[in-house]
Amino acid sequence: MRGVLAFAAAVVAGGFLSAASADSQQIDDPTIDPIFGRRKHEEVKELPVEPENDDEFDGEKRWRPLRGFVGIMTFMTPETTNLSVGVGPVYKPDYFGSDDYEWAADPAAYVRFKNFVFLDDDGADLAIFGFSNFSVGPTVRIVGARNESDNPALAGLGDVGTTFELGGFIGTTFVDRFQVKLKARHGVATGHRGTIVDARGTALLFKWGPVSTSASAEASWIDNRYADAYFSITPEQSTNSGLPVYDAKAGFRNIGGSVNGYINVAKNWSINPYASYYYIFDEYAETPIIDGFGARDQFRVGFHILREFQFGRGKRTPIRNDD
Repeated sequence: MRGVLAFAAAVVAGGFLSAASADSQQIDDPTIDPIFGRRKHEEVKELPVEPENDDEFDGEKRWRPLRGFVGIMTFMTPETTNLSVGVGPVYKPDYFGSDDYEWAADPAAYVRFKNFVFLDDDGADLAIFGFSNFSVGPTVRIVGARNESDNPALAGLGDVGTTFELGGFIGTTFVDRFQVKLKARHGVATGHRGTIVDARGTALLFKWGPVSTSASAEASWIDNRYADAYFSITPEQSTNSGLPVYDAKAGFRNIGGSVNGYINVAKNWSINPYASYYYIFDEYAETPIIDGFGARDQFRVGFHILREFQFGRGKRTPIRNDD
């Protein structure tokens, strides 16, 4: 009798061990491969996944030095986006203050790296210091040239070359929907050699699935050297162009706003429609360059077709086991 009971206990124990082993085997084995179906002789090795953002990197209760980096596209693109490049048409004035509009190609590049490096159509920012949702760092931008050949109204005024602007920014984010950024930049190579200060506030209006929209309001202040480069008319320029002499001073150049959209249309492909409006203040709208040949109301509309890229993410790599 004792032999029978021992034998039965061994069978039951063996059954439990077999069941446990089977359950462990089912948990550890891959289930269904999304392309080739079930694979019986492969195991999946999970590689460490790199932190995708500063919340994961810094932890819940630790100082977050790189959090809160801001830009128009930050709210709209996927958090895993590292790089987006594209191009599209834009309908815009042929110079700032002109009433003659033209279609042109508008290339675009958007970069986001761990809320540390950010690049868009307003330049490149580097958040070297920050806390909570507040960031500070250097900013650079390249401003295209304004040439006499752009419009007959500019004849005799000379060219304002391409300008490399260098400065700093302060940015902050509120409740993951609102952004404020202040930038001050100075022309350090060719071009205007002046200073411009831009203030911008952005709000996320709508985000659902592949569609997002945001709206921004902004204003710009310029110093005397910047004003002279683009709005003043010297006696020599007056002689060459036939326009009266005009001396523009430092002040607020314009106020305006824009609406941006983001629509994901396929894997790693998206469309970015946008429209903007600027109102030029009296000090600059009254220059003969604008008053006689241009308009103080400035519009811009276009869209980009963007290709997104992601880098530095861990992958599930199958390893064949023939044993």
